[in-house]
Amino acid sequence: MKTTLLGGTLALLLIAFGAFANGPAQADDPPLYDRLGGLPAISLAVSEFVDDFIQDPLIMANPAVAEQKTAVAAPYIKFQVTALVCELSGGPCQYTGKDMREAHDGLDVTAEEWDRMVEIFVATLDSLEVPEAEKQELLDLLGPTRDDIVMAGG
Repeated sequence: MKTTLLGGTLALLLIAFGAFANGPAQADDPPLYDRLGGLPAISLAVSEFVDDFIQDPLIMANPAVAEQKTAVAAPYIKFQVTALVCELSGGPCQYTGKDMREAHDGLDVTAEEWDRMVEIFVATLDSLEVPEAEKQELLDLLGPTRDDIVMAGG
């Protein structure tokens, strides 16, 4: 399994169908994938996140990112990030995209841009009322991609 995410993305999930129970995850709990609401909920969260991400002025101020992360590219980005989150959270999907270092090579993503992407992702999760425990578990899974994405100003 590749530990990867989207062009500055990373991040995403939701509660489209109210499938969450509040409280911390237990050892006998279903996989995060199920607690997030499965593929329909993950797809919704990723779609909203990517739509917001590709319109953010701070992130799009990076010309290399703006050139790659466009409305035309959005469906592909959404597909790949959905597959990534599905796989990382214990779902049946298989991420087949580039590893994060390769996917972000030449984008010169800064720590500030990464932080902004995380803010957007968290806002998406909050808007979908993802419980804190699941949100934190998801962020913990995606967080390690930072080292492969942030290349400028560490």
